[in-house]
Amino acid sequence: MTSMFVHNVFFKWKPGTTTSHVDEMATALGTLPGKVPSIRSYKFGRDLGLGQPGVSWDFAISAQFDDEAGWREYLSHPAHEAVRDESLAPRIAERASVQFSVN
Repeated sequence: MTSMFVHNVFFKWKPGTTTSHVDEMATALGTLPGKVPSIRSYKFGRDLGLGQPGVSWDFAISAQFDDEAGWREYLSHPAHEAVRDESLAPRIAERASVQFSVN
Protein backbone atom coordinates (compact mmCIF):
# COMPACT_ATOMS: atom_id res chain seq x y z
CA MET A 1 0.00 0.00 0.00
CA THR A 2 1.28 3.45 -0.93
CA SER A 3 1.55 6.05 1.81
CA MET A 4 0.56 9.67 1.44
CA PHE A 5 2.01 12.72 3.19
CA VAL A 6 -0.72 15.07 4.46
CA HIS A 7 -0.26 18.75 5.34
CA ASN A 8 -3.13 20.53 7.10
CA VAL A 9 -3.04 24.25 7.88
CA PHE A 10 -5.56 26.28 9.88
CA PHE A 11 -5.95 30.05 9.94
CA LYS A 12 -7.66 32.68 12.04
CA TRP A 13 -7.98 35.96 10.20
CA LYS A 14 -7.08 39.41 11.46
CA PRO A 15 -9.99 41.71 12.29
CA GLY A 16 -11.18 43.51 9.19
CA THR A 17 -10.66 40.57 6.85
CA THR A 18 -13.69 40.60 4.57
CA THR A 19 -15.47 37.94 2.54
CA SER A 20 -13.97 39.57 -0.53
CA HIS A 21 -10.45 39.17 0.91
CA VAL A 22 -11.11 35.48 1.60
CA ASP A 23 -12.49 35.02 -1.93
CA GLU A 24 -9.29 36.54 -3.35
CA MET A 25 -7.16 34.24 -1.18
CA ALA A 26 -9.18 31.21 -2.27
CA THR A 27 -8.73 32.16 -5.93
CA ALA A 28 -4.97 32.44 -5.42
CA LEU A 29 -4.82 29.10 -3.57
CA GLY A 30 -6.79 27.46 -6.37
CA THR A 31 -3.98 28.19 -8.84
CA LEU A 32 -1.39 26.17 -6.91
CA PRO A 33 -2.28 22.61 -8.01
CA GLY A 34 -1.61 23.62 -11.64
CA LYS A 35 1.72 25.21 -10.75
CA VAL A 36 3.27 22.91 -8.11
CA PRO A 37 3.86 19.43 -9.57
CA SER A 38 4.24 17.66 -6.22
CA ILE A 39 0.64 18.40 -5.12
CA ARG A 40 -1.54 15.25 -5.34
CA SER A 41 -4.68 16.66 -3.71
CA TYR A 42 -5.45 20.21 -2.60
CA LYS A 43 -8.61 21.12 -0.72
CA PHE A 44 -9.38 24.31 1.18
CA GLY A 45 -12.29 26.32 2.49
CA ARG A 46 -13.97 28.47 5.09
CA ASP A 47 -15.18 27.11 8.39
CA LEU A 48 -18.87 26.25 8.19
CA GLY A 49 -19.50 27.59 11.70
CA LEU A 50 -20.79 24.28 13.03
CA GLY A 51 -18.33 23.95 15.94
CA GLN A 52 -18.24 25.67 19.29
CA PRO A 53 -17.82 29.45 19.04
CA GLY A 54 -14.29 30.56 19.76
CA VAL A 55 -12.84 27.08 19.21
CA SER A 56 -12.99 26.72 15.44
CA TRP A 57 -10.53 28.18 12.96
CA ASP A 58 -11.66 30.45 10.12
CA PHE A 59 -10.13 28.61 7.17
CA ALA A 60 -8.26 25.38 6.43
CA ILE A 61 -6.07 23.85 3.75
CA SER A 62 -5.56 20.11 3.38
CA ALA A 63 -2.86 19.13 0.90
CA GLN A 64 -1.52 15.70 0.02
CA PHE A 65 1.85 14.76 -1.41
CA ASP A 66 3.63 11.50 -2.19
CA ASP A 67 6.19 12.12 0.53
CA GLU A 68 7.96 14.70 2.68
CA ALA A 69 10.17 15.71 -0.23
CA GLY A 70 7.08 16.66 -2.26
CA TRP A 71 5.77 18.74 0.63
CA ARG A 72 9.12 20.52 0.97
CA GLU A 73 9.09 21.21 -2.78
CA TYR A 74 5.65 22.81 -2.35
CA LEU A 75 6.82 24.93 0.59
CA SER A 76 9.73 26.40 -1.36
CA HIS A 77 8.00 26.62 -4.75
CA PRO A 78 7.86 30.25 -5.99
CA ALA A 79 4.13 30.01 -6.71
CA HIS A 80 3.39 28.88 -3.14
CA GLU A 81 5.70 31.49 -1.66
CA ALA A 82 3.95 34.23 -3.66
CA VAL A 83 0.45 33.16 -2.56
CA ARG A 84 1.60 32.77 1.04
CA ASP A 85 3.45 36.08 1.23
CA GLU A 86 1.15 38.26 -0.89
CA SER A 87 -2.34 36.86 -0.30
CA LEU A 88 -2.35 35.04 3.03
CA ALA A 89 0.29 36.51 5.34
CA PRO A 90 -1.17 40.04 5.48
CA ARG A 91 -4.49 38.62 6.80
CA ILE A 92 -3.32 35.90 9.23
CA ALA A 93 -3.78 36.49 12.95
CA GLU A 94 -3.01 32.87 13.94
CA ARG A 95 -1.76 29.82 12.08
CA ALA A 96 -1.47 26.18 13.04
CA SER A 97 -0.33 23.22 10.98
CA VAL A 98 0.15 19.48 11.24
CA GLN A 99 1.83 17.00 8.94
CA PHE A 100 1.28 13.23 9.04
CA SER A 101 1.57 10.12 6.90
CA VAL A 102 -1.33 7.88 5.91
CA ASN A 103 -0.90 4.35 4.65
